[in-house]
This record gives sequence, C-alpha cells and structure tokens, in this order.
Amino acid sequence: MSTTSMKPFASSKGKGPASPLLAAIFVALLCGASACASEEGTTPTCTQDLDGEGHIDNVENGCNPFATCVVNGQVSPPAECCKEDLQGNPLEGYALAACLYGYGAGPAPGSGGDGGGGGN
Repeated sequence: MSTTSMKPFASSKGKGPASPLLAAIFVALLCGASACASEEGTTPTCTQDLDGEGHIDNVENGCNPFATCVVNGQVSPPAECCKEDLQGNPLEGYALAACLYGYGAGPAPGSGGDGGGGGN
C-alpha cells in the first residue's frame, strides 16, 4: 500500500506554495476597484413628474404613471370610473378628488385645488 502526500499548489515560478487565499483577495480587490470606478445607478428614461411639493403632474412618459379608466373594454374619461364606489354609492368630496387624482385628472386631494372649508 502506498501513501501519497498532497503537495501545496506551486506558484507560477515554481518557488514556494501559492496561496489560494492571496489569489482570492487579489481578485476581490480587482473587482472592488472596477465597481468603484463605474457610475452608480442608472438614469431613468422617464420624465420627472413630481413638483416641488411632492405632487405628481400628469405629463407624457411620467416616472409615476396614472391609472387608465377602462369601461366595457374601452378607454374612457376618468370621470366614468369615479362615478361610484364598489357598493354603488356616488363618490363625493375627498373620495371623488382622490379617485380623479388616481387617474391624473385632478389635483392631489387636500392640496388646495379641491376647495376648502371656511374659518369661524
């Protein structure tokens, strides 16, 4: 029965053992250096549609798209989808404003564009 001993990996110059750990560290440093050299993130291809107050403006190719009102398979005006709630009750006030805003057809609810109450 013969026994064989395992030899360590030899370096490319044949002088001493090469360290797999050292090679892994070297590769990690190279990968890390290339990651730091590239630009961070990507630039969106949409149009920025937030105003200074954080409200969404309805713009072509906006980054925050609005819903599309579809009635009987046809694209319809948002008012058609905002007539009533799921129980059949007519939408009014804040609920109506929120629905229309969801379709991009009105200002954000509470933004001042939907009227307001009086004082004392």
